[in-house]
Amino acid sequence: MKRFLSTLLRLETLVAGAFYAIAAAILFADVIGRELFSSPIWGGQRMAVLLANGAALIGIGVAFALNRHIRPSVLDGVTPKRFEPLVKRISHLVAAVVLFFGAYYGWLLVLDNKHMGFTTPPLDLEIWIPQLALPYGLASAGLRSLIYVFWPDLQPEAQEAM
Repeated sequence: MKRFLSTLLRLETLVAGAFYAIAAAILFADVIGRELFSSPIWGGQRMAVLLANGAALIGIGVAFALNRHIRPSVLDGVTPKRFEPLVKRISHLVAAVVLFFGAYYGWLLVLDNKHMGFTTPPLDLEIWIPQLALPYGLASAGLRSLIYVFWPDLQPEAQEAM
């Protein structure tokens, strides 16, 4: 299971990083084209936004994998220390359920937009294609949370915010 999670993290990090790099390259080329040649890249800004959004949504799973996601901490320390392992497992289970519901409704959004045939101007790209990152990112994080219910030692320790 540890190897699966490690491979998944590596793949998601590569895809998200590639999306961000391509978005930055498109924006850079668009600015150069606009400022030096008075000819921007057609649809370049929209492509960059879609790629950055995809990277961010895939990053949900990456954040969970690195234990760097945002979580409420208002109830930390409320239960006695001896119940902490059980509370952690229950919290992972609750997170998994919430994330899977989010992925399900994200999937419904994707299907609805596919059925409606919505496109993104000026690219004329069907919007459901880049929207696939939404249910994927949530399902990936939900899968990790579910795995942590059964193998809590696989979750890395939380790090302090910088």
